[in-house]
Amino acid sequence: MIDGYNEAPSCSSFALGSFDIDVIFHVHCTKPVWCVTAHGHHHVQCLPSGEQHEPLPNKKYRANIVVASLNMRGHSSQSMGSGPIPKWTTIMKLLCTEQIGVLALQETHLDEDTTSQIGTVFDKRMMILNSHAPTNPTASTRVAFVLNKEKINIKQVTLKELIPGRVTFLSLEWQHEEPLHLLNVYAPTNLQMHPEFWNKLDINWRRLNLLPPTFMLGDFNLMEDPLDHAPTCTDFEPAVSALRDCRQILNVQDTWRQTHPIDQCFSYASVNNTLSRIDRIYTRPDMSHLLYDWSIETSQVPIDHKLL
Repeated sequence: MIDGYNEAPSCSSFALGSFDIDVIFHVHCTKPVWCVTAHGHHHVQCLPSGEQHEPLPNKKYRANIVVASLNMRGHSSQSMGSGPIPKWTTIMKLLCTEQIGVLALQETHLDEDTTSQIGTVFDKRMMILNSHAPTNPTASTRVAFVLNKEKINIKQVTLKELIPGRVTFLSLEWQHEEPLHLLNVYAPTNLQMHPEFWNKLDINWRRLNLLPPTFMLGDFNLMEDPLDHAPTCTDFEPAVSALRDCRQILNVQDTWRQTHPIDQCFSYASVNNTLSRIDRIYTRPDMSHLLYDWSIETSQVPIDHKLL
C-alpha cells in the first residue's frame, strides 16, 4: 500500500495525510455497507523508553492503522465464564484477527483493580486507557481506548477526560506519522439529557484547547437521520440539534451517511425488535474523498452491539 506496509491489508482503508488508516465497521445490515473532564483531568502515558523510541527487535510494524469502536456491555459476561479475563481474551483475539490498532470501547465498567488484573495478563500486547467515574467506579458508564502494541509502534499517548466516564480525547503519536486525535463517546440513553451533554462536551473541548478530532466515534444513543431507525422514525429534535451543533463545531461529519444517503444499516437490535444505527464513526470532512472499501463482519464478543 505504502512503504512499510508488509502485512495483508484489512477489509477497509483510507488515506489520511502521509499515512493510511483502516477502519472496520461491523454492523447489522441486510447488504454490505459499513453500517470523544468536567475538571480538565488528563493522563499522559508513555511506554518505557526502550519501547517508546525504538521498535521491538525484528518487529515490522504496519504503516497504516485500523480504528474500530465497540460497546462491550461490561468487562465480563456470564456466558463466557466468571471474571473479566474470558471476555478480554476475546477482545485481544479481536484485535489480532481484525488487525485493529486502536479500539474505542464503551460501557467498560472498569475500575482500577479490574484494569490492573487485565493488564497483568495482556500488558505486553495491549495498552488500556480507561476513563474515570469517581462517584461509582464500576458504573455502567466508562469508556476506554485499547492500543494494540503488536500493530503500532506507540511513541506517546495523551488522554484527556471531557466528561467523566462518558467522553475522552486521545492524542496518539505513532511511528513517524502525524498524530491521531480521537473522541470516544458514550452518550446518555435519556434523550432529554442530550442538549446539556453535547453543550458540556463543547465547553470542555474549548476550555482544554484541544485540537479538532480526526475521529469522533462511539455509542451515541441517538440517530440524526430517520433512516437510521427501523421502523423509520425521528428522534427527539432538541437532542438531534444539540449533536449537530456540537459536531459542526468539532468539524466532523457522518461520512458514511454522506456517501450513502438512502441506504440503511444498523448496529443495535433492541428487545422490542427495533433496529438502529446508534454506533457511528464521524470523520473530518477533508478525509471523505479518501475513504473506500467499507465492509462488514460480526463481532467475536457476544453482545447486542456490533463492532464499528
